[in-house]
Amino acid sequence: MAYKLRQRQKMNTIIRFKLIAGGASILGLVAYITIVMNTANVDESKAARRNLISNDPINNGEIISGFSWDINPLTKADVGPNAFSASLNAVCIEGGTDSTFGLSAGNNMKDINLVIKPTEGLNSDGLDISIDFKRMEESGNFFTRGKTFNFGMKEGKLCIKYKLTAPNGKSYDVNETTAYEIPQDNQFRNYRFLFTPSTGKGEVMVDRTTIWTNQSVLQSRLSWKTGEDILVGQGMNGEGKSAAIFDNLVIRKTCNSNNTPMELLSFTAEMQGNQIMLNWFTAKENGTDFYKIERSSDTKNYTEVGRVKAAGQSVDLKAYALLDTKPTVGVTYYRLGLTNNTAKSIWVPVIAFRVKPEMLNISSPGTATIPTQGTSPTSSILLNNVGK
Repeated sequence: MAYKLRQRQKMNTIIRFKLIAGGASILGLVAYITIVMNTANVDESKAARRNLISNDPINNGEIISGFSWDINPLTKADVGPNAFSASLNAVCIEGGTDSTFGLSAGNNMKDINLVIKPTEGLNSDGLDISIDFKRMEESGNFFTRGKTFNFGMKEGKLCIKYKLTAPNGKSYDVNETTAYEIPQDNQFRNYRFLFTPSTGKGEVMVDRTTIWTNQSVLQSRLSWKTGEDILVGQGMNGEGKSAAIFDNLVIRKTCNSNNTPMELLSFTAEMQGNQIMLNWFTAKENGTDFYKIERSSDTKNYTEVGRVKAAGQSVDLKAYALLDTKPTVGVTYYRLGLTNNTAKSIWVPVIAFRVKPEMLNISSPGTATIPTQGTSPTSSILLNNVGK
């Protein structure tokens, strides 16, 4: 009996061991499957991003560098070489574009200062620089290289500076603070600079709509010292708030920029009697379906004012107008939207118009016009002023 009891105890021990081992194996398998599935999801997400940016309707040039900032370390690139260094306080955190992660300066009032070392691609004659940005401060730079190139924000307005060398060897500078003011409304927008050597054209875009252009000599090229580092987020600290302010930096070589949905020359607001007339002019339209104007008192909640049928395909000057028949006292923000065959909805810069009480009771019109201005050699700018 003692022998059989020992045998039974031995068998029970073996069975318990097998059950424990089997359970551990199952847990291990589940963990492995989870890791593989999560890895696959991450890889698919990255693949989707790369496909998205590689099939851009504006420029299909070679991608030189790309950062999604979805995972730490923030110096790791999705495409191209990694960054060299960044502020110790900077970090990838939640709150980026489309609920992804983004780049934050941290909460210690230290600038991001992400350093990218120069490569042959970054020394190209023409570049396309695109970045998603959420404004939390007055001034700072998206992309800086030495003293000759800067794309960023000065006192809330988009600014651009670059140096060109013409085919005859003559160099000249373009340096302008545009009149487009970046809304401080906790929203990400895409800000983009393109220079195309074959056309000599420089452009600044907001959410794929051109708001500023500069026409230089054909076959001009960007000029800078080839050994100078690139700084992303110079002067940008997010006012010391732990929040994502950058996302999705993509740097390309330029092929062309002839497929932009629309080139906007001006967007204006004018008081006519006790109503507000909204006018806009386009120099080019590529598959535009219709325009719509929406209004807001806080830049967050918008209601539609009306719609206007667009020209569709055009390379000529087109003029449009829409009347807001029910203006209110105070500042009203207007935004112009369009739909076309390359994007469901595109919004162009917001303008603001201030209505004083006496303006609704007079017959002579008060005006708040956002005119087109020029720079050297030639340029067109969308202005963003508040009516007085």
